[in-house]
Amino acid sequence: MVFICSVATAQLPINWIDPLNEGVLQGRLADNDITGYNRLPDSVKSVVREPVWALGTNNAGVYVNFKTNAKEIQVRYTVSGALDMPHMPKTGVSGLDLYASNNNGEWYWTPGDYRFKDTITYSFGPVKENSHRIYRLYLPLYNTVTWMEIGVSSDATIEFQKEEESPIIIYGTSIAQGGCASRPGLAWSNLLGRALNTPVINLGFSGNGRLEKPIIDLIANTPSRVIILDCLPNLTGVTPENTERIDSLIQAAVYQLRASQPNTPIVLTDHSSGFNKNILDETDNTLYEQTTQAGLASFEKLKQAGVKNLYHLRNADIALDINSTVDYAHPNDFGMVKISDAYQRLIEQFLR
Repeated sequence: MVFICSVATAQLPINWIDPLNEGVLQGRLADNDITGYNRLPDSVKSVVREPVWALGTNNAGVYVNFKTNAKEIQVRYTVSGALDMPHMPKTGVSGLDLYASNNNGEWYWTPGDYRFKDTITYSFGPVKENSHRIYRLYLPLYNTVTWMEIGVSSDATIEFQKEEESPIIIYGTSIAQGGCASRPGLAWSNLLGRALNTPVINLGFSGNGRLEKPIIDLIANTPSRVIILDCLPNLTGVTPENTERIDSLIQAAVYQLRASQPNTPIVLTDHSSGFNKNILDETDNTLYEQTTQAGLASFEKLKQAGVKNLYHLRNADIALDINSTVDYAHPNDFGMVKISDAYQRLIEQFLR
C-alpha cells in the first residue's frame, strides 16, 4: 500500500501510519490469531507457561520493511515494561534500529536521535533520498510495544514490503531473544537475517527456552527453511537425571519436527559458553560444559538412528572469549557477531 500526500507549505506536516493496522509486521509467525505486536498466537496462551506467554509479548525479531523517498523518518511508540535492565541498556531493551538495503543486497545503518519518555520517539536522518532503498525497522528486544506510528513528511511516499519466503525459525533462550545487545539490529538473530538475506522468526524466551511441546507444535506447523534449537543454556544441570531430561526433550523435539517437515534442516546448538580456560569461575565452566556434552550425546544418538538433515553447531565454532559476554552467559555486541557468524558459516554449507 502506498501513501502519498502533497501540501505546499513552508513546513510540511507529518503523515503518520500505524504498521499494525496495515498488517505489515514481519519476523513472526504467519497467524491471524496474534494480538498486537506479540510473537505468539492467542491460541497458545492457555497451553504455555505464564512466563513464556509474557515473554512472547516482547517484540524480539519483529520488524517492518518499507520503501520511502523521505529524507527523515520519525517513529513514536509506547511500551508496557521497564525501559532497561541492569546489564542491558534502554536502546537494546526498548529501542528501535533502522537498517536499509540496496538492490545488490548491501546493508546500511541509520543512527537515530531518541528520547525515552512515556512516549518514546526516534528520529532518523536526514538521509539521501532514494525510493529504491528498502528500510528495515527493528522493534525492541525485551519490551512490549503497545502502540506505534511511523511518520514521514506529507510530500513523501512510503510503501510497505512483505516477505513471502519460508523463514529460519530460532527456538532459544535469553541469548536468542537478544540479551544483551546494545540495540536490536545487533541481536544475533537479526544479524543472521541480514547476512543470509532471509526472513528469521525469533522464538527466544529469556530463562524459558526449554524445548516445550507447545512451542515445538508451532514450529512444526510453520513451513521453515531452517530450524534452530538453541535451548541448552536453559537446560543446565550436572545430575544424571538432567542429562536424561535433556536427551528426552531433544529426541522428542527432533522427531516431531522431522515428522512434520521431513526435509527441513535442523540445527542443534551447544551451550555458547564453557570450555574456556581463561574463565576463572570453575563452577560455571563445569555446568556449561556438562550441559553441552549431554546435548552432544543426544545429537549423536539421533545421527546413529539415521535422522537426516540434522546439523550441530559446536561451542568451538562460536568461540566466545573473555571479551564476548557481560556475565559469561549473555553476549555483548562482540559476542553476538561471533554467534551470528558461526551460524552463517554452518548454514551456508547446506543452503547453497
